[in-house]
Amino acid sequence: MAAAVVDSAMEVVPALVEEAAPEAAGLSCLVNLPGEVLEYILCSGSLTAADIGRVSSTCRRLRELCQGSGKVWKEQFRVRWPSLMKHYSPTDYVNWLEEYKVRQKAGLEARKIVASFSKRFFSEHVPCNGFSDIENLEGPEIFFEDELVCILNMEGRKALTWKYYAKKILYYLRQQKILNNLKAFLQQPDDYESYLEGAVYIDQYCNPLSDISLKDIQAQIDSIVELVCKTLRGINSRHPSLAFKAGESSMIMEIELQSQVLDAMNHVLYDQLKFKGNRMDYYNALNLYMHQVLIRRTGIPISMSLLYLTIARQLGVPLEPVNFPSHFLLRWCQGAEGTTLDIFDYIYIDAFGKGKQLTVKECEYLIGQHVTAALYGVVNVKKVLQRMVGNLLSLGKREGIDQSYQLLRDSLDLYLAMYPDQVQLLLLQARLYFHLGIWPEKAGDAPFGQQKALSALPDHV
Repeated sequence: MAAAVVDSAMEVVPALVEEAAPEAAGLSCLVNLPGEVLEYILCSGSLTAADIGRVSSTCRRLRELCQGSGKVWKEQFRVRWPSLMKHYSPTDYVNWLEEYKVRQKAGLEARKIVASFSKRFFSEHVPCNGFSDIENLEGPEIFFEDELVCILNMEGRKALTWKYYAKKILYYLRQQKILNNLKAFLQQPDDYESYLEGAVYIDQYCNPLSDISLKDIQAQIDSIVELVCKTLRGINSRHPSLAFKAGESSMIMEIELQSQVLDAMNHVLYDQLKFKGNRMDYYNALNLYMHQVLIRRTGIPISMSLLYLTIARQLGVPLEPVNFPSHFLLRWCQGAEGTTLDIFDYIYIDAFGKGKQLTVKECEYLIGQHVTAALYGVVNVKKVLQRMVGNLLSLGKREGIDQSYQLLRDSLDLYLAMYPDQVQLLLLQARLYFHLGIWPEKAGDAPFGQQKALSALPDHV
């Protein structure tokens, strides 16, 4: 019966939309329907935003039903731009009509800018100052990004020039936002030890067009932690780690209990999930991106160590990162709390080598040389990120001259965000910009550090 009422009412809507007047045939029948049925009709997907606007102008009841904060305009927004809904909380008050207008305006602005890029720039690389118009845009940045993604997702081989420049603009917008987040992250106190968060920023910056978030990566790690807990339960059903709640930072002090956690971790990571160090394709940038490490289940010592460290700490084992030469390690304290410790009071863990536990002498055998005690010390987040970016920088220098040097450019940006006064890297960046033809037309347009590097360049560069 209800379905018949809805079907009957749906037949009235086209006439109502067409005439947009109270005298339209069937109007009284439509407005006398229950509110839930009217909402169902207006949210059915058969009406456009323009149709809803006309419907809302016919009478007070329909105008109230189509109010900006109601379900009707929310559904219009959701159908038109579904990817944006993840940015809204169910508890937020949103005027969906106004939100629709702002998003529509942002889309028009984005398309206008993309069209201007295709007219202004004909070289492969957009100049550094070519993005100045984007920085002055008004409105939520996510709306501009969403429109650029819509352009990139246009079917077939349509508007290839637009897609080319939309990709460049989207790349720029996201990298600027990520770089600002990274700089804010680096301002945290030294005791702020979110190694995973820093690694994700590096991952995001080098892959700005990929959908990478700390939340998603943490969720994947949490699923591994659950598997470890399941194995740990078989070893010790009363283990204190099993009582930890998500987000807790409790630590277990008993060495035997810590050892049980590490045994369970090694079983899950290396035997069950088949994680392993990537010896066959060691010099691949994918080995440094945390989302790729989780997908491919392989990496190099530093990325494997960060994964291992994150899981261990969530389960109460206080491992620490060691910036060991040629092979990043973790250390596990065996000494009594409160006593003076030296390098022999630790066991060193090789996450690249399936969690193998090493003595000081075995660490030296691992790299084939004797090292000083200082190199067994723990390092902070910034030093860990410096090493990750340094690895990317080395890989970027390996790129052939026929490529865009994108990895080198990205790693230089990241390194200089951490250490802005590194003159040698500023010089390298200046040379690279000149080589690619993307240096600002005026030296005054460049950041101060790059101006110093520019003035130091020899004439033949």
